[in-house]
Amino acid sequence: MARVFVLFPCAGPHPNPRRNPALSQVERWRGRGEPASWVSGAIVVGALFLGGCFGAGEAPPAPIVDKALELEAAPAPERWIKIDKTEHRLWLYEGEQVLREYRVVFGRDPYWPKLHEGDRRTPEGEYHIINKYPHPFWSKFMLLDYPNAMNEDVYTWSYAHGLLPGRGASVPGIGGAIGIHGAEDESKNWRGINWTLGCISLFNADVDELYDMVPIGTRVVIQR
Repeated sequence: MARVFVLFPCAGPHPNPRRNPALSQVERWRGRGEPASWVSGAIVVGALFLGGCFGAGEAPPAPIVDKALELEAAPAPERWIKIDKTEHRLWLYEGEQVLREYRVVFGRDPYWPKLHEGDRRTPEGEYHIINKYPHPFWSKFMLLDYPNAMNEDVYTWSYAHGLLPGRGASVPGIGGAIGIHGAEDESKNWRGINWTLGCISLFNADVDELYDMVPIGTRVVIQR
């Protein structure tokens, strides 16, 4: 007859072997004249559990970690853009890895950060792409969130200290509509001419590729 043995929890040797429930159960089976083969087997199995799950001083095995779950839990590296006005380069990063590098040109006054409308400067700082759309002249356009809070603070301070051109109602505003786009006349880009009103211009094939690789919300860092 098949027997099912109940295995008791791993708790090490029982403090009173004569009162150990495992030994008491074996003694009752033996008293009823049960076959010696499985009674002996019960004694052996019971002895293993009475001795505890592990040997003296032996640490339990380390838990098994599912590597797939670890990979799922790890956040994906950020895809972002860095633009250097001195190097005339735009890099697309994924984390710290460079995915693409492009030649770019800027506003006609590329060496100072944008302050107001009409200064033909490219802004500096950290921005984000807030819209994307095809453009009739520049292939693609990726709009940045210029002006940001820092730009507004600088503009307000400059206005208060008379550093903006003009006076009163004729003072220019802070500007806007700054973005990353292609070129109507790519020969200017080939010659490295800074021709925009403050935007960042790529070759059309390059802006088409970049356009498909970055979503709205992508972080853009512009430095000099």
